[in-house]
Amino acid sequence: MKKLLLVLLLVLSACVQKEPTIQRKTVDELAALLEGSNADKFASEVSVAYNIFPISYADSDGDGTGDLRGIIDHLDVLNDGDPSTDTDLGITAIWLNPIHPSKTYHKYDVIDYYAIDPEFGTLDDFQDLSDACEERGIKLIIDIVFNHTADDNPWFIKAMSGDEVYRDYYRIEEKLTNAEYPNKTGWSFRNSLAYYASFWDQMPELNADSEAVRDEMKKILSFWMDLGVDGFRYDAAPRMYDANEYPVGTGTMELNKQFWMEMKEYVKSEDPDILLLAEVWMPATQAAPYAVGFDSMFNFDLATGIVNTVMQGYQTNFVATYLNGKNVFTGRNENYLDSTFLTNHDQNRVMSVLGGNVDQAKLAANILFTLPGIPFIYYGEELGMVGAKPDERIREPYRWTSQNDAPNALWENWELNLNTTPYEQQTTDEDSMFSLYRRLVHFRDASDVLRFGDIQSLTLSNKVLGFTRTFEGKTLTIVHNLDRFAQTVDLNDSGTILYQHGDVQLVSTVLTLQPYASVIIGD
Repeated sequence: MKKLLLVLLLVLSACVQKEPTIQRKTVDELAALLEGSNADKFASEVSVAYNIFPISYADSDGDGTGDLRGIIDHLDVLNDGDPSTDTDLGITAIWLNPIHPSKTYHKYDVIDYYAIDPEFGTLDDFQDLSDACEERGIKLIIDIVFNHTADDNPWFIKAMSGDEVYRDYYRIEEKLTNAEYPNKTGWSFRNSLAYYASFWDQMPELNADSEAVRDEMKKILSFWMDLGVDGFRYDAAPRMYDANEYPVGTGTMELNKQFWMEMKEYVKSEDPDILLLAEVWMPATQAAPYAVGFDSMFNFDLATGIVNTVMQGYQTNFVATYLNGKNVFTGRNENYLDSTFLTNHDQNRVMSVLGGNVDQAKLAANILFTLPGIPFIYYGEELGMVGAKPDERIREPYRWTSQNDAPNALWENWELNLNTTPYEQQTTDEDSMFSLYRRLVHFRDASDVLRFGDIQSLTLSNKVLGFTRTFEGKTLTIVHNLDRFAQTVDLNDSGTILYQHGDVQLVSTVLTLQPYASVIIGD
C-alpha cells in the first residue's frame, strides 16, 4: 500500500511540475552571433549629432511646450538637406530625449511605450518627423527607458492589484528577508508589497528576468523601427540588474551583459544598421564590460577630461589618457564606436562649468570636434546657453528669439539664460558661438581624417594640446592653446593652415597661437 501511495505521489508530482526554465543564449553564444556586428554604416553617414530635449526646443502652436512639429519646423536650422550650402548647422543625426506619455516634464517615467506624449504631438507627427529627417540625411535616435516605468503605467497598476500576467513585469516581493536583501536601498513599499524603484518611488523598475518583459521590449523596439527610427539610446543601461535589486550573490554584471546582448542580437537581426547607444555613467574601467551589448556608449571620462583640461589651462598626457580609456572599450568590443560630448541633460552646462568664459567654451568645442568619435551637441550649447542644477535650469528653453512667444518653448521661464544671445542674432554674427559651431561641424563633416583618422600625441608643451590625426595616408596636425597667454611651439614640420580659430601665425615650422586659439594644419 505504501509503495502504491508513493507511486501515486510521484505521478501527481510529475503532473504538476513547473514548465522547464527557458534556456537563454549565454554571453558566449550571443558573442558568436554578434561577431562582425557593427555601426559602420551609421558612422559613415553621421559626422556630428545633436541632442534635443523636446519640451524645451521649439514650440509650433504657442502653447509654451516644445513639440515634434516645432522640431520639424526647425530642421532646416540643423540640416537643410542641401550639401552645397553651409548656412545650416550641418547636423547628421538627432537624439530625442523621451517622447512617450508621462506625467513629468522630462518623460523618463513612461506610461505607454507605443505612443507619443500628447504635449509633443501624435504618432502621425512622429512619422512626419522621421520622413523629414530621412529627406535631409539626418539619422533619428530616440531615448528608450527600459529600466523603469511610471507608477501609473497600466502594467504596474495591474501588477500591484494582483494581476498574475503583470505581476512578473516588475521586481515585486511580498517579503524582503535580511538574508537575501540585507541592504534594502532602492526598495519602496505599497499595499504591503515591496517593489524596486531605485530612482524614485514613482518609477518602479521592470523585471528584466521576465521572458514576457523581454518579449514586450522587443515588440517596442520593432514598433519604433517600423516608424523609421535609426537608433536607440538606452537610458541607465547598467541598472537593468541592480545589485540591491536581487538577492545577495546574484551575478548582476553577467545578467546585465546577457540582457543587452540579447536585445542587440534581436535588433541587429531586424536591421543591422540600427545604432545601439547606451548611457553607462561610470569610469571607463567599470563601464567597459557593458560594451559588448552596444555599438557605442557615451564617453564620460573624455567629457570630464576636455572640460577639466580647458578649465585648468594645461594638460598632462591628454591623448595617452584618452587612448587608454578607448582601448579599454575596444578590448571588449572591437567594433566599438565612441560617442563624445562636453556635458549633457543631467549635468551642469559646459558654459556654466567654465564660469561663463566664452573663449574657454569655444576652445572646448574646438577640442571636441577635432577628436575621434561622433560628437554630440547638447541643444543650446551652440548658443553658449548656461545652466546649473536643479535640472530645470539645465533644461531651459532654447533661445530662438528675444521675444516671449513661439517658437520659444516657454514651459519654464528663462532664469539663467535671460542674457543669452538668441539664435536669430547669432546666425548672422561671424564671431558668435553659433557661427563657430557651424564652421566646426561643416569642416569636420568634409574631413575623413577628422571623422575616421587615428590619433597620436605631439609633445609640445603642457600649456598646449597637440596631436595628429591620420587616415588613408593623409595627416592633419592639430594644436590648441590652453593658456590665457600666447604660446609658441616648434612643430618640426611645415604645412598649410586649413582651419583656425583665433590669431595664429605659422612661420616655417614655428607656430604661435594667441590665447585659446586653435589650428588645423595639413598639406
